[in-house]
Amino acid sequence: MHPTKTICIVGVTGNQGGSVAQRFLQDPTYHVRGLTRDPSSSKAQELATQGIEIVQANLDDTSSLKSAFAGASIIFSVTNYWEPFFRADCRQKAAELGISCRKYAYNVEYQQGKNIADAAAATAETLDENGFIASTLSHAGRCSGGKFDELYHFDAKADVFPSYMQSNHPELARKMSCVQTGYFMSSYKLVPDAYFGRADDGSFEMTFPTAPDAPVPHFNVNADMGHFVYAVAKMPPGKSYMAEGTTCSWAEYMRLWSRVNSVPASYRRISLEELIDRTPDAEFGGEVGDMFAYSTEPGYDGGERELLHAADIRKAGIDCPMTSLEQWMKKEDWSSVLQKA
Repeated sequence: MHPTKTICIVGVTGNQGGSVAQRFLQDPTYHVRGLTRDPSSSKAQELATQGIEIVQANLDDTSSLKSAFAGASIIFSVTNYWEPFFRADCRQKAAELGISCRKYAYNVEYQQGKNIADAAAATAETLDENGFIASTLSHAGRCSGGKFDELYHFDAKADVFPSYMQSNHPELARKMSCVQTGYFMSSYKLVPDAYFGRADDGSFEMTFPTAPDAPVPHFNVNADMGHFVYAVAKMPPGKSYMAEGTTCSWAEYMRLWSRVNSVPASYRRISLEELIDRTPDAEFGGEVGDMFAYSTEPGYDGGERELLHAADIRKAGIDCPMTSLEQWMKKEDWSSVLQKA
């Protein structure tokens, strides 16, 4: 069967884009076109050998995005706050501008999101009825009533998807679905000591500023983002979703982790200030600390009760397999954590 549709995937070499690419590759209806800044990278070359068309595009260059999106049936959009947040040159520019690196990264991600939206609008006519699927998060500033007005890696996404799209590209917005993503299950690898520290008695202890009983979504991004986006593409447009395999509190997370690994483990809530003090990079501590605190009230999803989940998609008769937290924990190799002194 020859492909009759084209899906364009922003960030095809990343976690989310890579997962989406792998799922759509399984459907011969689709030609998969992946966008990347560096088509010569080993990851891009590996994807090319799988039959993915690799196209050079830069999120800072709208014209390159327009060319890459041309003729698309579906566009999957994702932006990356953390890349400019950690880059040394970006931190230098932030200092020169007299703003925090957190705000600078917001400015970069927001502009890149606008560029994606502007470029996609140029091919809106070719897109399917539900042809623009954006990875985003809740708007912390608005949902918290202004309490969390510096949770920039949330608001940089939400200020474009959906806000900017609805205001500036209403035709494209009518073809849009917004997919919020839960806490990545793999994130512990980035900061293992924050997830699995040691209590005074030697047991494992997780310490975050989230209330012990506050439910949060947990998501196996590499395994499941593709399944979720593929399923969402079959739904009507104009809906908002939460991509998660299990929603439970961090306290329940640690009870489950303790049971899976047969070791004593618990959760203890700490203050935002304590988390920042414990974090070598105070700016990083502030950004993620706000996220953990926001997850208590109004909640990681901003208290948005209209979000659809995988179960809702399945009720519509569409297959949407997801990995539960327990399934992921049982498959994960925890040796590096368990052997830690």
